[in-house]
Amino acid sequence: MQFYVSRLLLMVTRAALKVSGVLFWILVYVASLLAAASYLPDALRLIAKGPLRTFRWEPRKTAPACLTSSKHGQHRQIRIKKSGMRFHYVASGEKGNPLMLLLHGFPENWYSWRYQLDEFCKEYWTVAVDLRGFGSSDAPPELQDYRMETLLQDIQDLISGLGYSDCILVGHDWGGTLAWTFAVRHRNMVSRLIVMNAPHPSAFHDYVLAHPSQLFSSRYVFLFQLPILPEILLSLRDFEYIRKPLVDASTGIQNEERRLSEEEIEAYIYYPSQRGALTPPLNYYRNLFGFFPVKAQDVLVPTLLLWGEQDMFLESAMVPEMQQYVHAPFQAEVIHNASHWLQQDQPEEVNRIIWDFLEQEMPVSTH
Repeated sequence: MQFYVSRLLLMVTRAALKVSGVLFWILVYVASLLAAASYLPDALRLIAKGPLRTFRWEPRKTAPACLTSSKHGQHRQIRIKKSGMRFHYVASGEKGNPLMLLLHGFPENWYSWRYQLDEFCKEYWTVAVDLRGFGSSDAPPELQDYRMETLLQDIQDLISGLGYSDCILVGHDWGGTLAWTFAVRHRNMVSRLIVMNAPHPSAFHDYVLAHPSQLFSSRYVFLFQLPILPEILLSLRDFEYIRKPLVDASTGIQNEERRLSEEEIEAYIYYPSQRGALTPPLNYYRNLFGFFPVKAQDVLVPTLLLWGEQDMFLESAMVPEMQQYVHAPFQAEVIHNASHWLQQDQPEEVNRIIWDFLEQEMPVSTH
């Protein structure tokens, strides 16, 4: 089935990129229906285990202690005057030191950066923010509130609102996509760029059109274009499709010493379990195709790319494709026996590489 679905998705995607307007969106939704069909057997398997249990999910009444603890930093809020948005963040270290801003991915929140908050507070004011629509930050209800331009404006407003003119920008997954794009658009606000398991948008665009296997692995992006269905699917069997990618033997954290406890798993289920809370994060994906087709975008700041080799969602073979879009010192490291959830899976190795990168003297390119 994977062979046929991946080839069909490739045909539809290539066709969509050659047209525009209404026809483009028709082809996107055709691909979305193909993706939904590919998930049907697994959904039926869950239902077969017990229909009543499959369609029952419980909003969590109390946040797990790890989410509200000050062990990894101080919980704070900032309201942006221009947008009115309120962001929750956790900060560690001394304000006045250089800012290291950490952007999480889906379906995570600030807690995914706990090991980096503990480590880099020694020399940096380390700030892990809940992105718009995630965690304790505001979650506007409209689809248009999650367009790329709006998300990039959030980062600009956060850096300025925190009292800085630039930062070391660190992103994972969706946070990595934002970090790449922000560094292109606002290079004067990024002193160094660190990205984990997130491809440069132009490189991903090139790679996926030549590799049907990656298109199949990324088919959830098409699935998430559909209304309502993704919210239902992610909620099945008390959020099995959020839990499983984090803990499954193939997709989850590979390091036995860093496997998530039940409390830590709940840290990623608590917010999505609230009524209507899945839609805002999914709206990131629902706006993604408004960002395509992607034109070449050059990064002009020193860049470190880290990649977990065992990422089952994004192939490590695309890592070499990134360098052509970075016209500044560039370092790429593929970490063996590490999953998509890299900074939680191998924190010691990740932190060591980041320290080495930050301690190097690298002139910013003037291209």
